[in-house]
Amino acid sequence: MSAIDPKQAEQEELVAEWLRSTPGFFERYATLLNEIRLKHPHEDRTISLQERQMTLLRTQNQELNRRLSEMLHFGSRNDKTQQSLVAWLLRLMSANNRMEVEAAVTAGLSEVFEVESAQLLSPNSAFGPWVDTPLCGPVKEMAAASVDLLATQVTIDDEAQSLVAIGLPLGKSIGVAQAPAALLLTSKDETRFTADMGAFYLRQIAELTAAALDRIQAYEHTAD
Repeated sequence: MSAIDPKQAEQEELVAEWLRSTPGFFERYATLLNEIRLKHPHEDRTISLQERQMTLLRTQNQELNRRLSEMLHFGSRNDKTQQSLVAWLLRLMSANNRMEVEAAVTAGLSEVFEVESAQLLSPNSAFGPWVDTPLCGPVKEMAAASVDLLATQVTIDDEAQSLVAIGLPLGKSIGVAQAPAALLLTSKDETRFTADMGAFYLRQIAELTAAALDRIQAYEHTAD
């Protein structure tokens, strides 16, 4: 768009101010409204003022409908996720050995989040930052160093479009300092995990998973 000449801009502002202060103008010149032509906001043609207003209203309504649909969608998904998390927690609590715990975590969480893959990664001190702030979002937007760190333990599916890596605070529940492990969830849906996704559920999952692993580890040491 070409810049408007300062003198023309000043004159246009005077006209606009005069119209704002003279509300009866268009009542006296009602036919002028039908004669005014404006550029279409999305097409290379001119339209009437009334048509322009209808177009803007239609666009606003479409945006409102989109936001409402998103709210209903996420509300329904959150309710379903909460119910699934309760079922997952019961499964986790009933696990009696490491194999059962790992199965409850990987298979169970892939069902909760409806993703293709959930994997437990071995402890690594580099996973520490992900305990408080999980790595979450589209793969293409992630720092190469973070993806490379994950790749040291697991091969990330080429079709994975978004992922979340949660640091697991191992040893916290039994008072023994350990390097954190990590839980990796991946999805072929780029919008499944987003950078602004709430971390509340993720941190809860991390603490519960770590506590279950600590419980089994403590039991195994006692049995030995």
